[in-house]
Parts: sequence; C-alpha cells; structure tokens
Amino acid sequence: MSIWSVFFWLIVTFLLLYPLNRWINTHVQGVAFLLTGSPRVAVWVFWVFFLPGTLLHELSHWVTAKLLHVKTRGFSVWPKQKRSGELQMGAVQVEVSDPFRHAIIGVAPLIFGSVAVLLIGYGWLGLERVGAALLDGYLDEIWRELVSLLAVPDVWLWFYLIFAISNAMLPSASDREAWRTVVIYLALALLLALGLGVNPRIPAALQDVGLTIITYLLVAFTITIVVDLIVIVLLFLLETVAGLLLGRRVNYGR
Repeated sequence: MSIWSVFFWLIVTFLLLYPLNRWINTHVQGVAFLLTGSPRVAVWVFWVFFLPGTLLHELSHWVTAKLLHVKTRGFSVWPKQKRSGELQMGAVQVEVSDPFRHAIIGVAPLIFGSVAVLLIGYGWLGLERVGAALLDGYLDEIWRELVSLLAVPDVWLWFYLIFAISNAMLPSASDREAWRTVVIYLALALLLALGLGVNPRIPAALQDVGLTIITYLLVAFTITIVVDLIVIVLLFLLETVAGLLLGRRVNYGR
C-alpha cells in the first residue's frame, strides 16, 4: 500500500473519530442523567469516566510546551462550564505567539494518545494478531483472537483505558486554532516552490519513515473506532433498557 493510500485512510478514520466522539460524549452524560436524574451528577460521572484521557491530554500539552520552550501557566483537569455552555474538562494555558509551535502543542494530545493506544493494544492486548487476521480475511481466526483477548489479565481495564484515552485525545477547537495558519503557510511555500520550478522530492528513506508513522497512526485510529463502536452499542442498549424501565428518555435537542 502506497503512502498516499495510507494517508487517505488516515484522513478518513480521523474524520470519523469526531462524530463518534461527539455521540459518545453526549450519551455518556445522557445515560448518567437518565439513571440519576441529576445534571450535576451526570457531569461528574462524565468527568470521572474520562479522567485518564483528560489527564494525558493536558499533560501532553504541558510536556510539549516545555520541550518547545513555551511558557505555561496553570494546569487543571477540573471540569469547568464555559460561557458558551460547553463543558471544559481541563486546561493548560500556554503563552505562544507563533502559529507553528502553537500547532504542534495543539496536536500533541493526538500523538500522545495514539502512542498510548498502540502501547496498550500491542503491548498488553496483542491486537496485532487480530489486525493480521483481519488483513488476511480469516474470519474464524479473527473470532478466535478476539475470544482469546478475554483471557488477558485485566482485559477490561485495558479496554477502558483505550476508550478513555482515545476519546480525550482529539484536539479541541482551541487546540486547532493555529492549524489553518500553518496549512496556509505550507501551501503558499509549496506553490512558490512549484512556481519557481523547484520540484520537491521526498527522499526514499524519509518516505519510509513517514509511511511507518502514518501506518501506526492509522492503526491507532482504527483501534479507537472499533472500541468506540462497541461502546456505542453498549450505551445504546443501556439507554434504551433504562428508558423503558424508568419510563423516561433524554432529549438531546436534535
């Protein structure tokens, strides 16, 4: 598979993460509210549920800022209601003026989170065997590998950590603020190079490194999507059954 086809699927899976994440975030709070009847309790349940991911998200901002010699002030993983009504799970204030360092700090949670997902998936759960069976198209082997995961010590803890981390690793709106500027600068630089007759060629060694990085990110995103889909089914069933038993439902304003 070429680097461009892998990159295409990386973009597709990345874009899929946002609607899945939005649905999960909404319905985790919805189920908590349905079961308790308290919006305040629902917020705290949501906060506790995603705390490992929130901690890694904010820590990745802080570590990256320090590596880039950017000043930081404040480090919080405490939930806070913003003026827009959006729930902010944590925050690290960074004092950076140039868009490039701002963009790198903004994308840090995605990188740190993907690495964590890969470490858990490959290091503890052995998901590479499932992936190999999936690529080979051996459905019976896929099923055997999935069943064998149940024998992994603390398997549900590892699945929970993948879920909590992966659903908190997506860059927020504030994290993405500098992305547009960086993309514009890079696009202008590329157009200028082409206009001057410069034909930028990526060395083969650099292509191999890029392909490896993109492939690992694609695997991390795919693991996240699979886990998210499982959780979505469970949340849907729980919300449906709880709604029938309690005789009420959550209105999500759609």
